[in-house]
Amino acid sequence: MKKRAAFTLIELLVVIAIIAILVALLLPAVQQAREAARRSSCKNNLKQLGLALHNYHDIFNTFPPGFVRNTVTSGSTVTRTSGANDDWGWMTFLLPTLEQSALFDAMNVGPRSLTVAATTANNLGQMQTPINSLSCPSSPAPGVNSRNALSATTVSTSSYVGNNGSVGLNAAGAATGRPFVGNNANGIFWRNSSVKMRDITDGTSNTLIVGERTWELNNARVASGVSSRKAQCDAGVVFGLQNADSSDSASGGEADNKELRAVLASGFVAVNSPAVGFDGVAPTTATPNVANDYCKFGYSSPHDGGFQALLADGSVRFISENVSHNTNQTSHATNNAVFNNLLNRNDGQVLGEF
Repeated sequence: MKKRAAFTLIELLVVIAIIAILVALLLPAVQQAREAARRSSCKNNLKQLGLALHNYHDIFNTFPPGFVRNTVTSGSTVTRTSGANDDWGWMTFLLPTLEQSALFDAMNVGPRSLTVAATTANNLGQMQTPINSLSCPSSPAPGVNSRNALSATTVSTSSYVGNNGSVGLNAAGAATGRPFVGNNANGIFWRNSSVKMRDITDGTSNTLIVGERTWELNNARVASGVSSRKAQCDAGVVFGLQNADSSDSASGGEADNKELRAVLASGFVAVNSPAVGFDGVAPTTATPNVANDYCKFGYSSPHDGGFQALLADGSVRFISENVSHNTNQTSHATNNAVFNNLLNRNDGQVLGEF
């Protein structure tokens, strides 16, 4: 009787081992391909924002305000007054040019303030519906942002925040007047801003207008003896500011700088730096969301090595986390660092490689 050919146990184990090796080799490549696709989609989101910003500028001859706030100035104090269109952020004004006209109209932006819209049940439901084109597919952020809440009311998350300037978000009354307003303004967006193309004297290809901020970053700096943790960067929100302050400094600043990070970022912290601000102080606790998670005021991304940025000319560039950054944030003086200069629209500096 003729014997039937068959695999021996050793041959079977060899085949299984070969398959396992092939899977181990191919899996990272598949993951990299998926991330490349997500990163490309994120880049396209920024390009669409660029088109929307340029379309807005073509219509109104200015970029949208960073956020709207009705105020009355008396001496060195800017007192907030009740205004119908208060607290809407720059991204809200782009909704009609982002194929979201129905949402914009439903919010009744202008006749109503953001606070009124957020407390209207039907509108709140619409504001809590994620907008995929405003969220980076690589980001681990949830569709609804509970950390940058509007007065404790959650709304949809945005992965993209506007450029407030080369220095940092700061409280009212600071001598340097941050975040920038009036003569101190050197970014694109701030309270009631109306920056025009002609105001970007450094050139639109040399000035950042919008960039990414991720949800969390690994390897947050911690105090000696404290376990490592993720830093909470909190991304941003689509519609506007999270709280309402009563008064501001006429020279700049906001009474609550935390609210501004919902829609704006600045040169307060280096790219992808989880917890190092201008003072270089490390957090003293492992508890998430501590004040020194400075990444919530800057730019960051889930992409390895940097973040994607929209420049004022509509192009999108990947900015390395190793780009030079000046940690001296105590004045409006020229920083002579590429990242800070990139955030300054009119410092007259020759921009280095980035």
